[in-house]
Amino acid sequence: MIPLLCGIFFISGVSALVFETLWFHQAGLGFGNSVWASSLVLSGFMGGLALGSAVAVRRGDRLGPPIRTYAALEIVIAISGVSLVLTLPALGTLATPILRPFFEVPWILNPLRLLFAFSLLLVPSTAMGLTLPLLTKALVAADPNFGRALGRLYGWNTLGAVVGAVLAEILLLEALGVRGSAVAAGTLNLLAAAAAMLLTKSFRRHGSATEEPHAGVFEWTGGARWLGAAFLSGFALLALEVVWFRFLQLYVIGTSLSFSVMLAVVLGGISSGGLFASAWLRRDTDAHRHATAVALAAGVVCTATYGLFPYAVGHFGHRAIFGVFNVLTVSVPLMFPVSFLSGIFFTLVGTALRKSCPSAATTTGLVTLANTTGATLGAIAGGFLLLPLAGVEASFFLLSIVYGATALLIFDREAIRTRRAYPAIGVYVLSLALFPAGSMGKHHLFNAAARWGATTGWQVVDVREGLSETIIYVEEMTFGKPEYFRLVTNSLSMSSTRFNARRYMKLFAYLPVAVHPDLKRALLISYGVGSTAKALTETASFEEIDVVDISRDILEMNSIVFPDSTDNPLHDPRVRIHIEDGRYFLQTTDKSFDLITGEPPPPDIAGVVNLYTQEYFQLIYERLNDGGIVTYWLPLHSLSDKAAKAIIRAFGNVFSDASLWHGWREDVMLVGTRGSERDPVSVEWFERQWQQPHIVAEMKNLGLERPEQLGALFIGDSEYLKELTRNVLPLVDNFPKRIVADSVLGQNRSRLFASLADADAARARFPESRLIQRLWPEPLIERSVPYFDFQRIINDLIGLSGNPLSRNLVDLHFVITRSALTGPALWHMGSSPDVQAIIADLSPEEQALPLWQYQIAAGLFSERRYVEAAEGLRKAEEHTALFAMARLFRVYSLCLLQQVDAAERLAQQAYPALAQQPGLEHWWNFLNGEFGIEPRQ
Repeated sequence: MIPLLCGIFFISGVSALVFETLWFHQAGLGFGNSVWASSLVLSGFMGGLALGSAVAVRRGDRLGPPIRTYAALEIVIAISGVSLVLTLPALGTLATPILRPFFEVPWILNPLRLLFAFSLLLVPSTAMGLTLPLLTKALVAADPNFGRALGRLYGWNTLGAVVGAVLAEILLLEALGVRGSAVAAGTLNLLAAAAAMLLTKSFRRHGSATEEPHAGVFEWTGGARWLGAAFLSGFALLALEVVWFRFLQLYVIGTSLSFSVMLAVVLGGISSGGLFASAWLRRDTDAHRHATAVALAAGVVCTATYGLFPYAVGHFGHRAIFGVFNVLTVSVPLMFPVSFLSGIFFTLVGTALRKSCPSAATTTGLVTLANTTGATLGAIAGGFLLLPLAGVEASFFLLSIVYGATALLIFDREAIRTRRAYPAIGVYVLSLALFPAGSMGKHHLFNAAARWGATTGWQVVDVREGLSETIIYVEEMTFGKPEYFRLVTNSLSMSSTRFNARRYMKLFAYLPVAVHPDLKRALLISYGVGSTAKALTETASFEEIDVVDISRDILEMNSIVFPDSTDNPLHDPRVRIHIEDGRYFLQTTDKSFDLITGEPPPPDIAGVVNLYTQEYFQLIYERLNDGGIVTYWLPLHSLSDKAAKAIIRAFGNVFSDASLWHGWREDVMLVGTRGSERDPVSVEWFERQWQQPHIVAEMKNLGLERPEQLGALFIGDSEYLKELTRNVLPLVDNFPKRIVADSVLGQNRSRLFASLADADAARARFPESRLIQRLWPEPLIERSVPYFDFQRIINDLIGLSGNPLSRNLVDLHFVITRSALTGPALWHMGSSPDVQAIIADLSPEEQALPLWQYQIAAGLFSERRYVEAAEGLRKAEEHTALFAMARLFRVYSLCLLQQVDAAERLAQQAYPALAQQPGLEHWWNFLNGEFGIEPRQ
């Protein structure tokens, strides 16, 4: 009978965490995935538990038979929980008339949003908060050992929560969707209610002889300090959970699966601690006298696990961590020990408090009220105070002190008199003295930055542990000279100022500006390092530019990229900044736009999937003016082919003229328009960006040297995308798990991209596309077709890395002899416009070094200045590591100068030294076939 009751409460725990997971997701749809949205769900959930506990304190002994009342509560949870899942997404829109006056006053808006959701969450979570006191009362009637009963129920319910957290993420959401998962969770509650009703008679018989009196008062003198201890321990653990999760994101990819695994570790520790304490109290009914030592141990372990964490992650090196087993490997050593001790402590505190309470229900209600109230405030303090004000490392130290204060609060004279507490105090003080201050910068932030640091050198230029993420700005170096900045948030490189990143980001503006005759109002969702915003502000036709980003810290730190305030796009008078979730902004704003462009993080990152669904794209469509354009980032490197196609299908279901365009590598661009059958712009209008001095130089740097190249970025229009996504279900809000990453961080090149990169097929589609005929000036259609040959070379070239000598020399020769393009030639030789920009600031002595001579020669070669390039390559040959590259490109330069005899002599001189070098056979074959050079003689 007692095991059956524990099993029922286990099922209840499963349902509770499934519901909490769903509420988090749905609140993101209704109120955005900001830190406020997350906090309002957690606060509402924990606040409801606290309120339920308070009801148990006041009315727990007057609610009737506990098992029957528990069954009724499970029915309430089922109905209200499912209803909340269904209604939360619509709340943001429904509340808009009330909230709109405060949209630009976040300190009023955010608390109001919290109040709305908090109020709705109170119904199911209050019912949940009542269940533990009621079942404890029932179980004590059958087993008078209160501590054992409390620990068993607490442990089994939390163990159910472990299963619920993982079950929702791994199985339910993918199989049943959000609404189906809600029904499944509600069904579990109904099963628990039905099973409880079957036990009613049995517990009535067992409880009749031990029915507790309803009268009595709480003895504050003996119990207040235990309530304070329960409050502080709840505060410390939930604040720690927030800090732990932020800290682990420096190593763990922040997918929803990773967060579910980490949550399961915390809950598993709490559950194990409760069950351990139950067994302990069975053998020793006065085990609560050790609560002080347990609190001190939690403080010790809090600092020790942080200090020892480098050993837990050491074998991963600088690799990002993902996958269930790997996340468990690093999460368990950090979080499980303190969570385990917290589960023990809660049970021991409840046992001690029982001596001051009139009944089991009141005792359980009071201890859970204090604990969950502390937890609610701890979660808020961890996210809104500790992390942004103190940072991760100092937070660990401060929360260890909170555990020390908890121990001090329940210290008793007996422990002092017998000196049994002295060893524990000594170890605790020693742990504080040995706290590994400085580890954050020395190990953890360094590791996150090193994961992305270039092999030629890098340095961290700024770090901010902000409200919603840890931000690291890394300056990448080439031969000791600053080349570009990289923005790393938590464990991911989110953006950079390197030319290839600027290329695809600025295309989000360059393409619509070319084909739209009258762009006035633009909306940018997700700012990054400001490249797209810069392209927008460089366009004079825009009168208003709205920038929406979830992180104020990201925007503030952008001064690193734009130290000159007059150059910073955020300081442009046309720019209006909104610190908000992009989806919430779209569903609440009354503005409309000619251009909406978005570059949110990859959709497999927790919470971001809401910015890639069909419903979200519909919001964009509704905010576009007639003829307006949307350009949207599709990161193929972070997606499985199935997931990428699900997003494309969702986009195509909203935009009837959806099209796909190349950016850089697997960073491609979705484009759609809202209606308008206007005539194409004129050739002069289309080409005007290439006539503006402040833009044309950047166009050249990005490899967009001619207007015709813009057309050659075309992959396919709506007809092609429909065929590509045939039999693929779209990504929708109800099925967010259609995003499943086969590869993380681009470790495996997308198979889909291989087909998208087929430039010959795209060239055939381009002139026949009705979209192109509607948008492109007719003369430019014909002129753009030959540039697909160069785009094919670019597609092949940018997928390569390593030694430039391994690249296809036939393609380089085609670019050099058939066009005036400089970008592909420069990239082929292993240089870039960013490196070329460094050269201008070098001293003459530095420029004379062989390393820089090669780079100078690469720039000259790309400009067809072969005489000067050959001379620079001759000087570069002095560097042993550069000899092969410099000599062979010098031979090729002489060939282009028609000095074939001199080139052959140089090749023959070098051949004995290079003959055994692998990968050069194609060079000898090319030189022989194209110029008749025989280096082997």
